[in-house]
Amino acid sequence: MEFVDGYAVLRWDTGRGGLGLAHSLTTGNASCREVVRALRHRHGVSLIDRYACLVAAQTATQVAQPYVPQLLAYDIDGSGTQYETRWAQLAAALGQPAPYWFHTLRDRDAIAAWRPGSAPAVVPARDVATPITALTELAADEPDGSPVAEVCWYLAREVRRRDHTLVTRQIAELRKDAAGGGDGAHLTLGAVPASLLRPTPPEPTETVRRAGWLSIIERRDVLAYRVADFAQHWDGGRDWHTGAVTDLYPVSCTTAQEWAKRLTPAADDQPPTVLEKGLLRHADDADVLLHDPITSLPVLHHSPGGRNARFYTYSLQRLPTRSPLAAVVLSGSGYTCWIRTQDGTLWLAPEREGSGIGFGYSGNGCHILARLIDVLLDDISASAARSSDPAAPRGLFELLRDTPCDRTTTYTRAQLLAARTN
Repeated sequence: MEFVDGYAVLRWDTGRGGLGLAHSLTTGNASCREVVRALRHRHGVSLIDRYACLVAAQTATQVAQPYVPQLLAYDIDGSGTQYETRWAQLAAALGQPAPYWFHTLRDRDAIAAWRPGSAPAVVPARDVATPITALTELAADEPDGSPVAEVCWYLAREVRRRDHTLVTRQIAELRKDAAGGGDGAHLTLGAVPASLLRPTPPEPTETVRRAGWLSIIERRDVLAYRVADFAQHWDGGRDWHTGAVTDLYPVSCTTAQEWAKRLTPAADDQPPTVLEKGLLRHADDADVLLHDPITSLPVLHHSPGGRNARFYTYSLQRLPTRSPLAAVVLSGSGYTCWIRTQDGTLWLAPEREGSGIGFGYSGNGCHILARLIDVLLDDISASAARSSDPAAPRGLFELLRDTPCDRTTTYTRAQLLAARTN
């Protein structure tokens, strides 16, 4: 067997030439063409001497037998077309059932040690696409009572529990299919999950979760980057204090110009924080990283001085102030909503990732904005609205719906309260 570009490829010699069976070690599914491309890069013109056909095991299941993993095949000297095959056909070509590893059980060492007729390896269930190593490494270095450690340990154990539950069910369904004479009878399991010895972990309180993530995303180390990437794949950073990334246009928005005056240069003598790294991921060489001293959030200045100059920054999920809402400023440039509090501070309206706010139309974004303003009038530190929240008063929604989008419009607190009452 061999490992190549994140794939484990087992090889047999058959009467028709070499036959390879590939499992992806990075995702659940594998593309035959990608595996062949990686093998061709390694073996060059001698690939045809090693492999006549490549078969890729999938996490996706067969259409006719929904509990049996799908198999895709590719003939090295054929038409270049990927086609579906069955485990029975593969077993007939090999003279024995072929091994299959569910994606939560693809342990590299266990696959390398597999031999025909060997019992399934016992490995901890873990999704290859959601590794938890960074979580446990970060938690291990934290002091007792650390919210960071509590969050990371919970997530690591919850991921392990879910993966174990999933693969246990998948194996039971596969065995039921095999017992009924289905295609699952023609494969053998390469691994089964190790037993879970801990009870279901209790989820930390929201206060602990938010405190833990606040500490993590302010860090500047590689482990924090990896844990943050995990969070984005897991739940989109639900418990971060930041929400959606917003772009602002100072050339056409006077409110954005006012806001930009308070920005300061970001530190350039140390690695970026988690949030800074998120903005810099798509930055050009001429872009400049700045800092908002009021929100402590990074700001990326794109094409400074150019006609297409703009700022990218994060909205918050809650405004960290006790000063009541004094006015709402709606800028038609970028459909941006600003909140001005009674102490004169200017804030971007709280906004969750995936729950965009808007105005000047009757769509979902306008409903979310109306709900947000409705709660901010009573509690300036209320969390960003969701599409599933109760509807705002009709008068407030209609005010926002009828707001023109080709200019900047300001509504005072008195106007908003009157609209809400009406």
